[in-house]
Amino acid sequence: MTTEASVPATSEPTSGSAFSTLLAIFTEPAKAFAAVEKRSMIWLPLILMVVGMVSMLFFYYQSVDMSWLQDKMFAGKDMDPAQLEAAKKMVSKNMLLTTSAIGGAIGPLIMYAIVATYFTIVSKITNVQINFGKWFAFATWSSVPGLLAIPLGILQIVLAQQGQLAPNQLNPLSLNQLFFHLDMNAHWATLLDTINVTTLWTMFVTVVGFETWTKKSRATSIAVVVTPYIVVFAIMAAINLAH
Repeated sequence: MTTEASVPATSEPTSGSAFSTLLAIFTEPAKAFAAVEKRSMIWLPLILMVVGMVSMLFFYYQSVDMSWLQDKMFAGKDMDPAQLEAAKKMVSKNMLLTTSAIGGAIGPLIMYAIVATYFTIVSKITNVQINFGKWFAFATWSSVPGLLAIPLGILQIVLAQQGQLAPNQLNPLSLNQLFFHLDMNAHWATLLDTINVTTLWTMFVTVVGFETWTKKSRATSIAVVVTPYIVVFAIMAAINLAH
């Protein structure tokens, strides 16, 4: 019979506040997830993510030079002048503000539900008794490193010259913005903008959290957490290669 490696011992989690757990995600993630396992405290990270994303996007579309952005969005498109003008009218500031508000509010919920479903399936396969609701809280808390992108995005907006900032430049920690500086319409830009420092940090705390909750080995936890990312990135790369 094989045994899974035990999780490194951590200090016993207290019934501390959600704010102390939020800080612990960055400093002592194992302790933070042990606390979340006892009490989900889901509303703090959820509200911070939804309100933060909606606020940043609202600020962005209020500040960006819309004519410049529309030109960027439709650059290289095969349209006659009439079609181009109609498309620009459709992609108005009000439309972008509305879709951003809806996407910023609903998007995280959908993503957390997908992640929770994945871990629920994994837990059933591995005979771990953790339900969907707990995994939803797990997904919400494991996304906390992504909150760092919000103040960084706001700073990018403030520093932009004449409101000329592409959407993919909101996160200065992406591989694209750090190293490649591809235009938003460039072939590999979406993939390189998707992979960023906060994504890697999220993967790390998720591994620690999964290991803490399931008592699986570090190698097993890494395989479970990293595999979906590899699949998604591989599909994106394959699409790029196919075109």
